[in-house]
Amino acid sequence: MRRELASAHTLTRRTARPAAAPGLPASLPTVTRRTAAVTAAALLLLLSHTTPGVTDATWADSEHASSVTMTALTVPAPFFDTCTASSVLVVLSLTPRVVVTWHYPSGTYDGTNARYYNSDSGILGLTLISLGSGVTTTGPVSGTYTSTFQGSLLSGLLGGTGDVGISTTHASGWTSLISSGHASFPLLVGAGTCTITNS
Repeated sequence: MRRELASAHTLTRRTARPAAAPGLPASLPTVTRRTAAVTAAALLLLLSHTTPGVTDATWADSEHASSVTMTALTVPAPFFDTCTASSVLVVLSLTPRVVVTWHYPSGTYDGTNARYYNSDSGILGLTLISLGSGVTTTGPVSGTYTSTFQGSLLSGLLGGTGDVGISTTHASGWTSLISSGHASFPLLVGAGTCTITNS
């Protein structure tokens, strides 16, 4: 009787199997069940994390930049070659006169691009005057113009000083700096002095 019980106990111990993982058939071998359980746990872990959403970010822009070369417009001032000041008799009247010879240093400019100025209060007081209002211009002769300032434009300057100037105006409206001459006139007929300032 004891042998039979011992044999039955031994048989029970040898045939006992661990409980199957939930959801797995009990008939699978132990190793297979364990592998399946680990795989299921890993799958659940992966599914529990949120998948990142799709973004609309564009890392390569299709737009292209192009460079533009800008060149500043430089309007050249007339260049004074000579400047003379004198007191002369005009119709028996003593009149101051300034004669300037000048040229354009560059560009395609002519006499129509010239603007004229005068002042009896120093170079800072130069004001624009129109051609024919006491100033005349001839030329060019070999690229050189001759401008004469006199008459009522310079009245009252005998024995005193005055300033004349010329600038260049471009078709765009831009105007150059002013080149000028500072004149001193004698009280009587004769020559005075004129100092040139080229811009």
